[in-house]
Formats: sequence, C-alpha cells, structure tokens
Amino acid sequence: MRGGLIIAVAALAPVLVLASGALAQPDQDNAVDERIRSSAAAAEALQGPLDGPWTLISAAGAPIYAFQLVDRPGGQGMVEGVWRDLRRPSMPGDIGLIDQISRSPTALTITLNASPGQSVVMISLHPDPAGMWSGELREGASTTQVKLRRN
Repeated sequence: MRGGLIIAVAALAPVLVLASGALAQPDQDNAVDERIRSSAAAAEALQGPLDGPWTLISAAGAPIYAFQLVDRPGGQGMVEGVWRDLRRPSMPGDIGLIDQISRSPTALTITLNASPGQSVVMISLHPDPAGMWSGELREGASTTQVKLRRN
C-alpha cells in the first residue's frame, strides 16, 4: 500500500477539522498537509524497495501472478512474500508462500512451488529502463516473457 496511503491522506486533507471542532485555516491546512506528507515519506523510508504489492504480467499485459512482498528496512535483508495465481478463479491452491526470493542490484529471482507434484515455477528478472523488472517465467518446459510491475 505504498502509494495508497499518500493518496488517501491527500484526499482527506481539504476537510481537516481541528481537535477543537473548528475548521483549519489555510495556513494551518498547509502546515498539516506538510506534516502528513512528511510522516508518509518517513514511513515509506522504513521499508525496502521491494516492499508492497506487485503483479507479474505477460508481454501482452495479461496478469499472471499477484505478489505481496515484505522487504525490511534498507533493502538488504531477506525478502519474503505470498503469491496468488491470477489466471485461475479464486480457489484453494491458487495462493501460497514464496519459496525463495534472491536479489542483487541487477537480478531478482522468485521461486515458488505452485502446485504439489508440479514443476517449480522460476521467475528470473532484471531491471529495465522503464523502472520495472523484466525477464521470463519458467513453468515446466514453458517459458513466458514477463514484467513485474508495482501496483
């Protein structure tokens, strides 16, 4: 929910009411707005760069997997997360824990075991000029070109 908090706060800012019940004055509005923006930025700074919701999409833009990642402060520790297969209707077995995420400045690899008895799913990504991660999804013998985008 990285951007969601800022949008939600910005939407509420014009109707701020002081603790006394009086409407905030324009100068006070600006000061309150700035404090809210500063607090939101400080909260974001406490998370690593991969923290939050992501979607893996095909080259054609079709959603494949949804991820919710937890990246601790500094972005140097272990990344953890969960996944959901967006190609299927919601049912048991279409969600799970990510088995492994490894990263370097130039690569991100996500490994998950989507279904018991099935091949491991391997997603190999590299940063692209558009600020997204691009690469390939390997499921068994099938390889698909993909992009990972932040929601």
